[in-house]
Amino acid sequence: MPTSEYEDDEVEKVYDTIEEILQEDGRGDTNSIILGDWNSIVGDEPYQNIVGSHGLGRRNHRGQMLIDFCERNGLIVTNTWFKKPKRRIYTWKAPGDWKRHQLDYILVKHRFRNSVKDVKTLPGADIDSDHNLLVAKFRTRLKKIIGFRKRRPRWDLEKLYAQRQSVQETLEEKLGAIEGESGNAEVQWNNIKECMLDTISELVGKVEKIARKPWVTQEMMNKMEERRKWKNVNNEEGRRKYRRLRNELKRAT
Repeated sequence: MPTSEYEDDEVEKVYDTIEEILQEDGRGDTNSIILGDWNSIVGDEPYQNIVGSHGLGRRNHRGQMLIDFCERNGLIVTNTWFKKPKRRIYTWKAPGDWKRHQLDYILVKHRFRNSVKDVKTLPGADIDSDHNLLVAKFRTRLKKIIGFRKRRPRWDLEKLYAQRQSVQETLEEKLGAIEGESGNAEVQWNNIKECMLDTISELVGKVEKIARKPWVTQEMMNKMEERRKWKNVNNEEGRRKYRRLRNELKRAT
């Protein structure tokens, strides 16, 4: 991000570029993680659900620009939400160590804030920079992808048995036609498999899928209604008809 030596227009251009990228990725479906040196101070004053109370320093103008950017795009400043000692918060120190600021931030979509488990700096890390290494711990849940399994065809075995002689003769004829063809073992096997499948498809065919009938038919519904009427008839005829209807429904199921 441009430093304080640049005008605000230059900073806004960078924000506009990042927003265009976010719009391409989708505003809610993608867990975009944006991190870097923002050259801004958001401070330790909470702001809505964007900035927590564990930042560092007093918010400046560039910090407010960063907050406005987060508000437009549904982002949060993650390293202001975890209580840490100051040495784990500041990300930059001036030459001579006379001033320390929090200028680096990790931004994520508000929708995914619970996936961020910890954010802190590692001031002792040797990274050849005047900035401290900023690290975050995320917990991600990978979506289970169910692979599509192609169903094997169900051949009509009864028809195959009835026409086994014709199938055998046709298959021998087709295999004889490719007997002299060259190729490795895989090519030869594919040729044999195609001959077998073509023969079965032509002479036998697949079993037609029969649609299942509804478990409860209208006839059963009528009998259930009639059984309900006879259930409360307290005489011999009522008990006899109730038992008959109950047995008929049991057999139907």
